[in-house]
Amino acid sequence: MFVDRVVIRVQGGRGGDGAISFRREKYIPRGGPDGGKGGEGGRVFLRASSHRETLRGLAFSPLYQAPSGEGGKGRRQEGRKGEDLVIEVPRGTQVFDNQTGELIADLLYPGMEVMVARGGRGGKGNVSFASPDNRTPRMAQKGEEGEERELRLELKLFADVGLVGLPNAGKSTLLSRMSKAKSPVAPYPFSTREPFLGTVGEGEEKFVLLDIPAIVEGASEGKGLGSEFLRHLERAYLLLYVIDLSSSFSGTNPREDLRILREELRKYNSLLEGKPFLVVANKLDLPGARENWDSFKKTIERERIEGWGISALSGEGVVELLERIREILKEERGKGEAIVAKAEIKEKDISPTIYRFSSTYLEKLLQEADLYPGEEEEFLNRELEKSGFKRYLLSLKSSSVIEVGERKLVWKEKRLKFLADE
Repeated sequence: MFVDRVVIRVQGGRGGDGAISFRREKYIPRGGPDGGKGGEGGRVFLRASSHRETLRGLAFSPLYQAPSGEGGKGRRQEGRKGEDLVIEVPRGTQVFDNQTGELIADLLYPGMEVMVARGGRGGKGNVSFASPDNRTPRMAQKGEEGEERELRLELKLFADVGLVGLPNAGKSTLLSRMSKAKSPVAPYPFSTREPFLGTVGEGEEKFVLLDIPAIVEGASEGKGLGSEFLRHLERAYLLLYVIDLSSSFSGTNPREDLRILREELRKYNSLLEGKPFLVVANKLDLPGARENWDSFKKTIERERIEGWGISALSGEGVVELLERIREILKEERGKGEAIVAKAEIKEKDISPTIYRFSSTYLEKLLQEADLYPGEEEEFLNRELEKSGFKRYLLSLKSSSVIEVGERKLVWKEKRLKFLADE
C-alpha cells in the first residue's frame, strides 16, 4: 500500500538526574560533594533514505522517543548522553509542524538529516550546589523532559516526467510501453489507484517517469483520486498531458479534455501551470482517431502548443516522442547547472549542484547573523553546531552551493560560508 502522508509524534530523551554523592576515601572520611551531572537526553532526527519508497512503515508507530540520558555518578562523573534516534524516511519527504503548519525541512537528498526534537538537559549533581554556607549539599537537579512535537510528513516523489490524464486516457499503457514498470492496465477507468514510477533508458539518457491516478474535473477541489497525488508532479521537469483521441467510443472531446487538465493543475498550484509540457494524443490505433488528431493538432498549433500523436498500445510514434522528451530534459536539467556556472568564476572548485533548503529555522538564523557585522559566518556556524542542524548538511559534497530563499552560501570544510552577491 502506497502511503505518502502520515502524522507522528516525536520526543527527545529525558535528561539524566544529577547525583548526590560525597567523596569517601581512605584517610578522608568527610570529603566534600562529588555528585556529577546527568547526561543529556537523545535527540530525534529524520534522515532521507534511498531505501525507503513510502511512509507506510511510520504509520504503525504513533510515537518515536529517543533514549534518556544516564544519571550522574560520584567522583564528578557525568552520565552518558542518550543515543540519538534516527528515523529513515523516503527522499523527498517534507516535514511540517502539525500544530503550526510550519515547514521544518524538505529532505531532498539521501543522507540529509534534520533534528526534529531536542533531548532534555541533564540535571546538576550536588557538587554544583556547594557553597561557603552549605558545604555538604544533599540536593541535586532532576533531568529535563525531552522536546515533544507532532509532525506531519508528506512525500513528494522524484520523477523527471509526469503523466497527467483523465480516466481511461491510456497513461498506464504508455508507462508500460516506455519503461519496465507494471502499472495496472485495464479497459475501464481508474485502474491506477496509486502513483507508479518507471525508469526509461540507461546511462545519461535515463529518466524517471511518473504515472498518477486519473484526474477528474474538480480534482483541485478534492474530487477523485488524482487530487491526492497532484503534489507529486511538482518536482518533475516536464509534464505529458495524455489525451484520448477515441471520441467515437468514449464520447470525449480532446480540446475539452486538455482544457480540464490544464485548468485543474492551474487551480491546484500555479507552479504546475508554468512547467514545460507536451500534449500526447493517444489511441491512434482506434477507428476515427486519426481524423480527430488532424483536427486537434491544428487547434493546439494555433495556440503554439507542441503535440504528438501516438498509440501506446501498438507503439506507433512512441520512439519519436521519447527522443523529444530527452531533448527537453537535457535543456531543463542544464538550466540548474547554468546558475552555478556564474559562481564558478569566483571559485573554480564549486560543485555544479545546487541544494535548495526550505527551512524556516535557517532563514531566521541568517537574519540573526546579519546583526553581527564581520562575524556573520562565525555566529551562523556556532549556532548550527549548538542546535544540531549541522547534521542536516553533513551529507553534502564540499563546495556545494546552498540556497535559502534569496541567500546563497557555500558548504566548504564542514562550514557554511557566505557567497558574494553576483
